[in-house]
Amino acid sequence: MKSLFTIKSGGAASWAIRVAVAVLLGAALLWVPTRGSDSLIETFTTAFTLMAAALSLNLLLGYAGQISIGHSAFFGIGTYVTAIAVTRWGWSPFVTLPVAFALAFVIGVLVSLPALRIQGVYLALVTLALGLVFPQVIKWKKLSWLTGGAKGLNDTGFKFNKDNPTYEIFGWNPWGNLRGQNVKPFYYWVGIIIVVIVYLICRGVVKSRMGRSLVAIRDNSTAAAVMGVNLAVTKGIVFGLSAAMCAMPGSLSAIRTGTVTPDTALLTVAGSITFLVIMVVGGAGSLWGPIIGALLYQFITERTGDWTDPDKIPGLFRPFFGWAQTSPGGGIFAMSLILLMFFAPLGIVGLWRVQSRRLCKVVSKPAGTATIYKTVPASAAD
Repeated sequence: MKSLFTIKSGGAASWAIRVAVAVLLGAALLWVPTRGSDSLIETFTTAFTLMAAALSLNLLLGYAGQISIGHSAFFGIGTYVTAIAVTRWGWSPFVTLPVAFALAFVIGVLVSLPALRIQGVYLALVTLALGLVFPQVIKWKKLSWLTGGAKGLNDTGFKFNKDNPTYEIFGWNPWGNLRGQNVKPFYYWVGIIIVVIVYLICRGVVKSRMGRSLVAIRDNSTAAAVMGVNLAVTKGIVFGLSAAMCAMPGSLSAIRTGTVTPDTALLTVAGSITFLVIMVVGGAGSLWGPIIGALLYQFITERTGDWTDPDKIPGLFRPFFGWAQTSPGGGIFAMSLILLMFFAPLGIVGLWRVQSRRLCKVVSKPAGTATIYKTVPASAAD
C-alpha cells in the first residue's frame, strides 16, 4: 500500500504530530469542565468510568487472551468497598481506592486459579458464574447489616458543605464549587485521574517483558511455556491486576452517585457485557481502543436517550426505531459491533491504523549498526 507521506518514527515530524495531538486533547479536557454544560460533564464522567473498566478487561482479554464475563463483580467490589468504608466506618473516599484495589487484586488472583486448567468457553462460564453470584451475595440477608441488602447504601461519596475549602490555580478554579452548589467538575477530574492511572498501569505492563509474555500466551500458550514463560504466575498476576483496576472505576461510581444498590446495571452481568462490547468495538489489544469505544458508546446512548418518544427520533431513523418502547442506544451499539466484525474485525482503532497508512506511513528507526569482528589466527597475529 503506497502512502502519500512518509515520516520517521522519533523524527521532527513524528514529535510535532504527538505534541499537536497532546495539545488538542488537553484543550478538550480543560474545555469540558470549564465551558461545557452540566450534562456534558456528566456524560464525560460516565465515559471515564466505562473507559477504566474496559481498559482493565482489555489487559486480560485483549493481550492475554483470557475470557472474562464476570468483571462486573470486580467493579462491584470496588463500589461496595468504598460504600461500606464511607458509610459504616467514616473513611475518606480517597482512602478506599487503594483498599479496593488490593482486595480486588487478591480476589482476582484466586479467581484465576481455574484458568490454570481451563480456558476458552469453560473459563467464560466460570467468570459468568462470578458475575451472576455477586449481586446475590450482596442481597444476602445475613450480610445486610454490612451491605444494606437489596436496599443498598446511601451517602457513599464526599460530604460537601459550605465549610469546604476551595482550591485555585493562579486564581483559576477548575474543580467546581466544593461548597455544595456544583461539584460535577470535581468528579470529572477524579474520573480523569483514575483513567490515567489505569492507562499507565496497562501501558507499563504491555511495554514490559510481562506484556510480551501475555501476547505469547494469547497466541500459543504451549509455545510460551516451552520458551520459559511461567503460565501460572503470569496468568495470576494479570488476572489480579485486571480485577484491581476494574475496582477503581467501581469506587468512582460509588463516590459520584452517592447511592449504591446491587441491581445497578454495571454491577450485574449486563455490566460485564457492556465492558466487553466497548472494548471490542474500540479495538481489543489496543490501549486506545477502550477509550474510543467508551466515548462512542456514551455518545450513542446519550443521543438516543429520548428516542422512546417517536417525535424525538430524526426522520431518517424513525422507520427503524419508531416502534421501540425503550431507548435503542444499546441495540444501535450492538449493531455497530456486528458490522465491525465484518468490515473491521480489529475495531475502530484497527480500522484507523489500516486506513491512515494510505495517507501517512511511519517508518521505524533503523536498527543500530553491528560491528563484525573477524577471528584472526594466532599465527597471523604474531
